[in-house]
Amino acid sequence: MPVQFRYATCHEYPAISQFLNDYWANGHIYCRNRALFEWTFHRPGHWPEEQYSFALAEDGGDLVGILGGIPFRFNHFGKSSSGVWIANYVIRPDHRRGPTALQLLGMFRQPHFYACVASGINPATSAIYRVMRGEVLPYIPRSVVVLPGGSERMVNLLAIAQPEWPAERARSLAAGFGLDAIPDETIVHGATVPESWDTSDWPAIAAATVGAARDRDYLTWRYLAHPVFEYRIITVPDGSRTGLAVWRLETIRRQTPAGREDVDRIGRLVEFLPASRDNARALATVFLQQLCGAGAFGADFYGYHGETRAWLEESGFRPAAAHPDGDAVPSRFQPLDGKGGGILSAMFLGERLPACDGSAACPWYWTKSDSDQDRPN
Repeated sequence: MPVQFRYATCHEYPAISQFLNDYWANGHIYCRNRALFEWTFHRPGHWPEEQYSFALAEDGGDLVGILGGIPFRFNHFGKSSSGVWIANYVIRPDHRRGPTALQLLGMFRQPHFYACVASGINPATSAIYRVMRGEVLPYIPRSVVVLPGGSERMVNLLAIAQPEWPAERARSLAAGFGLDAIPDETIVHGATVPESWDTSDWPAIAAATVGAARDRDYLTWRYLAHPVFEYRIITVPDGSRTGLAVWRLETIRRQTPAGREDVDRIGRLVEFLPASRDNARALATVFLQQLCGAGAFGADFYGYHGETRAWLEESGFRPAAAHPDGDAVPSRFQPLDGKGGGILSAMFLGERLPACDGSAACPWYWTKSDSDQDRPN
């Protein structure tokens, strides 16, 4: 009997969790936290209520492969269609030869999914996406800022993450991202997604960008309804428009024989959607002030969108790639991992679109929060 393929029903979490634990990673967060799994793969209104957006491959009733899919609305300069992020692509070792992997991927490479995107792929397996005529993208550009007075804290972090480095090398890297001062002006701002977002703000953003639709439905699900992280929203008015940023505070912890030990705090900026250049400066100022108030030494942002990165740079962020050691700035913080945090992705599209890259003109709005890249470890 050939291998059978289907979508999981909502009572099959135990079997999926066990398979993830056995063949993906022992103690994976989706195995430890069912609420996070449910939030990711059971999104009402975007998938049948009785199913997880999770594809299964079975041989004689035994589970031999899994592939998660996170449905989203894909935006192409204002045109909306269905898209899916794929995650947790695992085939049991005895089925890795043959067509099982390709057939499982086919469950999400359906005509009604205009975009099928694999975010955070392993570089060692990127060749398979090229064989399947997918486009493997450059790493997502990363921007970093270290607050005034935070350089020594950054040096301390690097001493833990890169213990073989001489102190001067760590100081050079920290200095490359240092901010001279935070503006002390008072800027009127809010902390909730505007009710008018879908009529006054998102349409203008959509018309100029490509990527996952950042409408109220998405923002509410992705940030306000997240079962683990506490995301903070910043809004700054700009005439009839509103600029919006979303960030979270992360405690950096290192692994010790006695368990995890707190090291420092950093901000993760995951959305930056200003209404204008001046609005970008105001939005970034509020963010930096909040970051300082929260006791963080700095922050980072991952994003392809050229204009967004340029406006953040005008407010003090610096491209990680601009420094010779920029790739060594840690990105995995619980526990602290000195290997860096490059995000490599691949995608299959219904038609050829503008390039998704690190150029100044890149129209793709794609950040670390897309897919499941910003999740607990």
